[in-house]
Amino acid sequence: MGPLRIAATLWFCLPPLLIGQTATPPPPPPPPPETAFLTTVGTDTFCLEQYRRTGNIISGTWVVLHPPGVFVHDYRITLGTGGLPERYVMKYSTPGAATAPDLDSLTVVYGRDSANVQFFTRDSSFTRRIALHEGFPLLGQSYVGLELALLRLRKMHVDSSVIALHPPSDPAGQVRLASVRFFGGDSALVAGSMRLRIGADGRILGLRAGPRELRRVEAFNMSTVVDGFVKTFAPRVAALAAAAAARVEISLPAAQLERFVGTYSMEAGTIEITRDSDHLVLHVPPRLVITLLAMSPTEFFVRQPDLVLAFASDSTGRVTGLTVQQGETKQRFARQ
Repeated sequence: MGPLRIAATLWFCLPPLLIGQTATPPPPPPPPPETAFLTTVGTDTFCLEQYRRTGNIISGTWVVLHPPGVFVHDYRITLGTGGLPERYVMKYSTPGAATAPDLDSLTVVYGRDSANVQFFTRDSSFTRRIALHEGFPLLGQSYVGLELALLRLRKMHVDSSVIALHPPSDPAGQVRLASVRFFGGDSALVAGSMRLRIGADGRILGLRAGPRELRRVEAFNMSTVVDGFVKTFAPRVAALAAAAAARVEISLPAAQLERFVGTYSMEAGTIEITRDSDHLVLHVPPRLVITLLAMSPTEFFVRQPDLVLAFASDSTGRVTGLTVQQGETKQRFARQ
């Protein structure tokens, strides 16, 4: 009876709150912090980006504002050994626009010395293979790929190196080999001209280039911000859609069309205008070819994407340049 009496005594000595209870599980860990960037041009907001890393998965959104257009890129990056990307998936959308974009999504699968890029459009898909060694995505003013590359270099304790950057949304985009040099623990020079403020671990803190400024900011609700811009721009989108619907094609004689044939350039690049029978054709490098429809003796339009081209002449009637307008954004080209 001795052993039984000891066991009973121990049972009754337990604190009342522990009898018949199971241990309370610890609370789940908080989600990892989000990285957020804001890019402005002067006083205007140009880009917003926010992403979160969970293990080797980076999920984020990059938004570009070309008023009244709102262009949303939702992406997911899978990292492999040593912090190199293994897979990049991007979903493209234009909330509030009258029509859906041609590009729906794309997927990049990285190999040792090459990458396969698969594009999904509204009615088809195609694949491109590019030579690429240890590459990182660089999509416009989205800085997640560049930051991942800098973080990796800092972790490797190197003071200078070369990184391979590629534009995933451009089927013919060229891989760019960019030099990187770190200065102290607070700055990095990329491609010889881009000076970034960075943290000791390689995090991007800021960048200023002329009127354009990138800042690391506190996390925000991306969906709320995007919805706000879409609602604000809605009346302007409707007005542009109405103007586009009212455009009517007219016929112009071949001699009139021939006046506009030539090469036009601006700082960002060069375009070509040719004539194909009774229409002008716009050529945008590397492969984009668009037929133009005349709406006046000097103005032409495209229905998809919504473009208007207006040619300018001097007092003698010589064509000197053209303006390309998409939405409310205008680009001016001089004739060469």
